[in-house]
Amino acid sequence: MAFFPDVTKGKPFTPSTLLSNNVRHMVNSLDGFQNGRIAGAHSGVVRIQVYNASSGEIPAGCAVNFKSDAALCGDAVPCEPIKDIAKPWGVAVSKLAARQMGDCIISGPATVAVSGNGDYAQPSTSSPATFTRGASGAPVLFSSGGKAVINLGASTQDTYDGPFALSYDAESRKLKVAAGYLNRNGELLDVAKKELAPSTGTVCVCTALGSDGSWTTPEVKVATPGQYAFPVGSCKVSGESVTVCSFRVPVAVFIVADICSATN
Repeated sequence: MAFFPDVTKGKPFTPSTLLSNNVRHMVNSLDGFQNGRIAGAHSGVVRIQVYNASSGEIPAGCAVNFKSDAALCGDAVPCEPIKDIAKPWGVAVSKLAARQMGDCIISGPATVAVSGNGDYAQPSTSSPATFTRGASGAPVLFSSGGKAVINLGASTQDTYDGPFALSYDAESRKLKVAAGYLNRNGELLDVAKKELAPSTGTVCVCTALGSDGSWTTPEVKVATPGQYAFPVGSCKVSGESVTVCSFRVPVAVFIVADICSATN
């Protein structure tokens, strides 16, 4: 959507086809006829006006950050393709050329391109116009043919961020396991955080008691739960989608008994 200056009293007025079409596009996007009410009433969508502050084109459905080092243009907020998923972001409604104005959805339903599987979807800085489905991000309301309707600002996830919390970093494509605690026959130790290549299986804290009575260094890895492998979470890989589940275990407990030789 282009920028149009105010009409000044006393100056000749010339109708603009571009302005007229932009207004029609804006009204149609509010879906007023389908609502059967005033355009946009009770739509549940919150939009702000933005302008493309980057040097390239922003595709429709692209995730965007808001540039704090650029100036407002009237009420339009400067935006650029997402560079930091941890900062506030929205979804561009239509394609924006450099310096062009348009709408950005910051809350409510938004249609985006998706890949993978999962109940949630989130963008990445490497691919801001295609969201990756998985176990984090915005809820996926509906999906078909590589497109999905997601609900921005309405995540119902119960996020766990305690010991051994699992997460998947779509940027580095690494499975991240937070630091936790280990108890070995009453000895309490810290277990360092770990990054793993994602693979389907159970994520375990592993340590073993040797024949000489000494323990091996604790290690977090995908393994089969057992006497020396305490489960703390799970990971499932399906194509490009990675889904993780934290078992919410604050302490991995190992109690190992063995027959000791005795000298009389």
